[in-house]
Amino acid sequence: MDTQISGGGLGPLEALLADRTVSEIMVNGPDDVHVEVDGRLQRSPARFRDADHVLAVVYRLLSGTGRRIDEGAPLVDARLADGSRVNAVLPPIAVGSPLLTIRRPPQRRLGIDELLRLGALDPATAAFLHAAVLGRCNLVVTGGAGTGKTTLLAALCELVPPAQRVLLLEDVAELAADHPHLVRQQCRPPAPDGGREITLRDLVRNALRMRPDRLVVGEVRGLEAADMLAAMNTGHAGSMTTLHANGAVDAVSRLEALLAMALPAVGGGTLRAWIASGLDVVAHCERDAAGRRRVAEVAAVDASEDGAPLLTSVCLSDAAGVVRGAAEPPRRCLARMRRHGVDFPDRLLVRRGAA
Repeated sequence: MDTQISGGGLGPLEALLADRTVSEIMVNGPDDVHVEVDGRLQRSPARFRDADHVLAVVYRLLSGTGRRIDEGAPLVDARLADGSRVNAVLPPIAVGSPLLTIRRPPQRRLGIDELLRLGALDPATAAFLHAAVLGRCNLVVTGGAGTGKTTLLAALCELVPPAQRVLLLEDVAELAADHPHLVRQQCRPPAPDGGREITLRDLVRNALRMRPDRLVVGEVRGLEAADMLAAMNTGHAGSMTTLHANGAVDAVSRLEALLAMALPAVGGGTLRAWIASGLDVVAHCERDAAGRRRVAEVAAVDASEDGAPLLTSVCLSDAAGVVRGAAEPPRRCLARMRRHGVDFPDRLLVRRGAA
């Protein structure tokens, strides 16, 4: 039976889980519980009896998820029936007490219109990202933990035309998107009976045999980056993923580092050329000083004379939330859109910058 994230057996978490304003719960020890409310962390008065009580709640949460945690596998990531994501760490990896983090799904799915209304992005940026999806640009959403990467990626997935087949691949199923031809897969850890681990790289490679129009990888952080970029370069235009990075420039550097780990025999110049030819748009998410999530930067990717990635800023938001537009049109990106029937007026980007 699937585990629910409410009901008996969850001890001091039950009141927190009943509070819909709580978006994340972090148990650092029996008497050290923090929650996130409206984008801000605060200490909770919730307390466990001891470390064994924390462990009992961890086991209760994982019951029925198909994931295990024990001395042989002291780290676990799991998805509950309501979409909540659970991460737990056992001693001695965790010092003193099991650690537990619960990230709850948003109460409602946030599409581009809702993100606009909430001020997460401005109209010109939203229009450009919409055009990039329709124009089958390959797109990477970057940012730190909890900045809204998955929310933005889900909103972009919903913009994909319904006649196109989208394969969504994740380490643990988390992304919720409303699309009529969305096929979801998630990784599998090694089974206690010796069953083989199914990695994200396995999923990406197998997905290429499933006739996808687009691949969407929940997050690249390892060797699967090479397979994802290969798909972007070999006929799966309009593919998307997320990546932990501090900005558009850092995203390109991080992607190059991941490719170098996956393909150590390939020179850096060749890897940079692959990135420049395969990637079209980087959208970077951040939290502002008040804890609100926003799209802080969008950059288009072109190639320099030596084939290396060349970034053109489409929008850049300062600390006060003021958005500066493009100094010049992202010409290659706009040309790719036109090849797929989308003629985006570049004056929308440049005029906004002048204003």
